[in-house]
Amino acid sequence: MISNSSPLIFLSKIGKLSLLKELFREITIPTSVKEEVLIDKKPEADTIKRGLEEKWIKIVKPKKLLELNLGNGESQAISLALERKDSLIIDDQKAIRAAETLDVNILRTTSIIFIALKNKKIDKKEALELINALIKNGYYIGLKYYLEIVEKLR
Repeated sequence: MISNSSPLIFLSKIGKLSLLKELFREITIPTSVKEEVLIDKKPEADTIKRGLEEKWIKIVKPKKLLELNLGNGESQAISLALERKDSLIIDDQKAIRAAETLDVNILRTTSIIFIALKNKKIDKKEALELINALIKNGYYIGLKYYLEIVEKLR
């Protein structure tokens, strides 16, 4: 499983980065994502740094960087996912469209919560609490999509 920076940051902000380890055992990030997530003085950086030290978050540089007209982190993450034929956790809409065009399997941060629910790592009540915590911490979910999520969790 490959991850871009926003899923790591947001899951750290809500205290649930460990879900990635529980669900996938290890996460791979490209070098530019490491640089994006380890910004000093950000509380979530310590949690991510711990994942790197524990070696369940691995850093791999893509062999070939695709020119995708995206940020460096998104471009490297998509390139790495394509190169490894692996799924990618990413939230940026423009990057999602680019990845889907290249037939990369996409998950969002919210998808991780639903996978955790399906695997009985959390219950429906906690899933909704986590979705709301994401929003409270700056994660954007459109109203229509949010209502769909709430309906699924009932």
